[in-house]
Amino acid sequence: MVSQDSEKQFQAEQIETRQQHAKPGFGQKAKRHCSRFWWLHLIIFCVIFLIVALCLVYVGMPKIAQHGVDESWMEVTELKFLEPTSNSVVLTQEVILHSPSIFTPTLDSFTAASWLVTNGTFGPTPMMMIPMPKIHALHPVSNAGVQNVNLSIASLEQVTEYSTAIISQESVTTALTGKTKLHEGKLPVVNIDYNSSSTYKGLNGLKGFNVTDVRLNSSAKAGEPNLKGFAYIPNPSVITVALGNVTLTLSTAKAGVVGNTTINDMTLVPGNNILPMTGIVDQVLIASSLNATGWVTLSIQGESAIYNGQHLTYYEAPLKSNVLSLDMNIVQVLADSASSS
Repeated sequence: MVSQDSEKQFQAEQIETRQQHAKPGFGQKAKRHCSRFWWLHLIIFCVIFLIVALCLVYVGMPKIAQHGVDESWMEVTELKFLEPTSNSVVLTQEVILHSPSIFTPTLDSFTAASWLVTNGTFGPTPMMMIPMPKIHALHPVSNAGVQNVNLSIASLEQVTEYSTAIISQESVTTALTGKTKLHEGKLPVVNIDYNSSSTYKGLNGLKGFNVTDVRLNSSAKAGEPNLKGFAYIPNPSVITVALGNVTLTLSTAKAGVVGNTTINDMTLVPGNNILPMTGIVDQVLIASSLNATGWVTLSIQGESAIYNGQHLTYYEAPLKSNVLSLDMNIVQVLADSASSS
């Protein structure tokens, strides 16, 4: 009996001894390793975190910044072309900058190329170069613009195409491109490619053009103005443009050229424009073109645009190509002229 108890006790001690000398599991090893080398894991974590942070700042941030600039767009609220010469113009442009980004970066001043965009295609060369001021973009909108900047025309051909589009089309698209730097708080400065297009209303072919209070002076001497009245020109755009002294040729289908009219200091502003005009017409040729009811259809075509003695060819070309048609009651004009004389 005693021997059996001793044997059982001996076996239990052997099992306990084997358990005490058994190899530790993975969890125990990991726990022991971490307790001994915690400082090494902390260093590795910090290095990985630093690498990720640097990638975000120096790789991700430029892409985010460029994407934010690409997503922004400009709404043109005012556009003025004043004091023109044959190779320059004074520009004022006010815009609302729409930015969907939650960031509010600042763009350094830069020189932007101004392009005419036709059916999504940029012109072959820029029209002019515009010095853009520093812009602080807010979310969702902010104001920006240039005021009274005297710009040299870089491409007379492209400015002529642009003027033609403004006068003849219902809407016009232009773009500004350039390179600048973007600042956002204490983050590194980012180089940005700026490329923003804007679409705005044009003069729509001068639709709605009319003349009012027309008077003919039959007693005027040869070579002197014998016609006066007012030109009514609607301007549905946000554009103000100084055209100088504009002379228009008048003609009929039957007689050809029958005279001309001149609008001095012609400046079109947004809204309805009523401008005084004078002219010289051949009353005999007009009379020969009347229909049975005393009406005549006049074709009106631009001849010249002169500002301070200089021909503005970039305005003359579109005025010549944009031919207007006007039905005029000559019998009524003669009656009004007789009653006011």
